[in-house]
Amino acid sequence: MTKSQESFNLSGKGILGGFLSGQPAAQLKAKDAAAELIPIDKIVTSPLQPRQFFSQASIDSLAKAFKEHGFRGALNVRPKADGTYELVAGERRWRAAHQAQLEKVRCIVDAYTDEEALEFSLMENLQREDLSKLEETEGVLHFIEVKLGIAREQAVSIIRTEGHSDKASRSDVAPSEELRKIEGLLSLFNIGLQTFRTKNLRTLSLPTDLKTAHLEQNLPYSSALELSKLKDDDERQKILAEVLQKGMSFRNIKSQVQDALEKRTKSSNQEDRALVKRFDEVARQAKKSQRSFENASKRKRIEKLLSELESLLTGE
Repeated sequence: MTKSQESFNLSGKGILGGFLSGQPAAQLKAKDAAAELIPIDKIVTSPLQPRQFFSQASIDSLAKAFKEHGFRGALNVRPKADGTYELVAGERRWRAAHQAQLEKVRCIVDAYTDEEALEFSLMENLQREDLSKLEETEGVLHFIEVKLGIAREQAVSIIRTEGHSDKASRSDVAPSEELRKIEGLLSLFNIGLQTFRTKNLRTLSLPTDLKTAHLEQNLPYSSALELSKLKDDDERQKILAEVLQKGMSFRNIKSQVQDALEKRTKSSNQEDRALVKRFDEVARQAKKSQRSFENASKRKRIEKLLSELESLLTGE
């Protein structure tokens, strides 16, 4: 066990403790529970669900299978005070069962706390690699907030600053208690601190169009990061549309982005040279038109414009 795990003190406890012992997440909380048939209209979705998008094609395929062969597997749910049941895991199957117009589905019922429900759902999705990188990031940050009581924004700040590799590798800089707890929690999900800092957190700053494509249209995380190098919205969205339509490889995407950046740099350099040329031309005209300085009104205006230009160029 690492020091981070020792400081976090979760090994052997609860769902994550079972995960560390090698048990599948779907068996941890409910391994001894019997499945019950529950009316599907008594089951509601959970606000703790880490997944933000469900493939309709996948749901259609599963619904067709349920119609032909009946419901397979079991949903994990927890009872609510109003007599309904809240989904803990299995929302894709629940949606497919709804679409297949099934009346009842098999469920494993247990009294999960909010913390346990989020823990279970997140672990199940991570084990099946169902989550996109953005969903994984948001889910882990939410779990840090629920499990450790560290606000999302504070956790991000701690990871970005204290978790920097330069600081983390220095023996004379002791990590804060919060960072040690965060690192311990990440290790339980087999996510390294530096990986989460340099890769996962970058998903939070992706433009909206890339987040949507990553979540809903299976745009790979690496491709989304590459396209994010294009800061011009119209230019990026044009290339993104082509990428999604043609299913481009990462290599081709990288080539497209590089070509676009080189064209923009070339265009920018040309504009810079044209601007310098205009400066030179104005200076020559000023030398030839010194009589304009004799006009008090013109002189005052020229002085004002020069002052504004000097301020703009020096950044004062």
